[in-house]
Amino acid sequence: MITIIIPVYNGERFLDRCLTSVLGQTYKDLQVIVVNDGSADNTGAICDGWARADSRVQVIHQANAGVSAARNAALEAAEGEYIGFVDADDTIEPDTYARALEAMGDCDLVMWDAVTVWPDGRREPDTIDLLPESRVMEKKDWSSRLLQFMAGSACRCLYRRELLTDVRFPVGIKLSEDRLFNLEAMGKAKTLAYYKHGMYHRMVEEGSACHRYHGDRFEKALLATEIARQRLRQYWSEDYVIGYEKKFIIGGALDAIREICGPDFPGKNRRKAIAAVAAHPAVRDVFDRSAPEGLWERLLCKRMAGALQLLSAVARLKNR
Repeated sequence: MITIIIPVYNGERFLDRCLTSVLGQTYKDLQVIVVNDGSADNTGAICDGWARADSRVQVIHQANAGVSAARNAALEAAEGEYIGFVDADDTIEPDTYARALEAMGDCDLVMWDAVTVWPDGRREPDTIDLLPESRVMEKKDWSSRLLQFMAGSACRCLYRRELLTDVRFPVGIKLSEDRLFNLEAMGKAKTLAYYKHGMYHRMVEEGSACHRYHGDRFEKALLATEIARQRLRQYWSEDYVIGYEKKFIIGGALDAIREICGPDFPGKNRRKAIAAVAAHPAVRDVFDRSAPEGLWERLLCKRMAGALQLLSAVARLKNR
C-alpha cells in the first residue's frame, strides 16, 4: 500500500481537482491522508465529503500550524509500505504511482520530473539536465552539484516507509522545507532511482504564497542554510556544504530581491532594500569563496541594485 499525504489550507478552489487525480490512480491500494491545516473556508467540509465517498481517504483536522507540521502529523498516521506527497493545488498523471513503483525496484526511493503549468496554460518541463535519461544510482554517484538538483520537492518522490522512520519536515522554517527533508532522507538512502518523465503537475495559482512579499524571506534562507549545513555534514561531507550555502544564501538573496521589486513591497525605496541584501555579510562571504554564475549573480556580487531592479521588472513582464 502507498500512503499519499496531502496538506491543505484554504484549498476549496482546487482540492477537488487534486483529489480526483490522486484517487483516480491506476494503482488502487492507497491510503490518502488529507490534513486540513486550520482552513477558514469550506476546505474542511470538502475533506469530510471525500472521506465519506471513498474509504481510502482519511482526514486530519488540526489548528493552523504550517505545511511541515501538517505533513508530520500525517507521517505519524501513515500505514503504507511506501510514502508519497502531493500539494493540494497540484495534480498528478493517472499512472504516476504505478510507474513509480516499477521504476523504483529495490531502491530506497524514486524521483521523477515535474511540469509547471501557468495560469494561461503554458507548460514548462522541470527536469534534471545533468541526467539525460532514467537511471538507478548509488549514493556514491551523487556529486554535490547533482544533489542540489535531486534534493528538491518531496512531491516528486516515493519513499520506502522505513527510510522515513525518524525523518520529519522542519517546523517553523517556512522555506525549503522539502529540500531540508530530502537532504536527510537521501542522506540515509543507499540507492535512488531517477525516472525521467514529467508525472507531477505543479499548478501555478495567481496570488499564491510564493509570489507574495515576505519581509523575512532572506532571514528564513539563512536559517535554512544552517540546517542544511548540519545535515550535509552529518550525511554527506564538507565538500557538499559550499554548493548548498550558495544555493540557499545566494538563491535566498535573489528571491528576496525579486519580492522587493514586486507590487506588494510596502516601501518606495527599493534600491536601498536591494543594496542591503547585496551587502549582507553572508552574501559577501559566499562570493569570497565561490565565483558568481550567470547575470543575476554577477549583478548581486557587484552590488548593482539598479540593474537588479530593472532585471526583476523585465522578468515580471515575461511571466505575465
